[in-house]
Amino acid sequence: MKKYRNIPEQEISVAAYYIWKDKNPYEVLCWLLAERQLYIEINFVKPSFLQIAERAEKIFSSEIPYDVLCWEIGLSNLIIQKNTSIDNLNSIFRD
Repeated sequence: MKKYRNIPEQEISVAAYYIWKDKNPYEVLCWLLAERQLYIEINFVKPSFLQIAERAEKIFSSEIPYDVLCWEIGLSNLIIQKNTSIDNLNSIFRD
């Protein structure tokens, strides 16, 4: 995702704050990050449940700090919003 690092740090901080303030469990954040990373990696196509589950397990096992997960999810959300016409990310990932 390095090619998207032109998003201002302050904008990412705000997005991360909104993720953090929801106080989701760690496992939920791992899932959210997995689905967003994969969505970006496969050119804005919804990944399968199995793909997300496998990636979420890897993220969970890596023991990334909670605040870093929030930051990465915030960044991913901004990348998706800036590269698609989607405003509500829940519409992508929830059936």
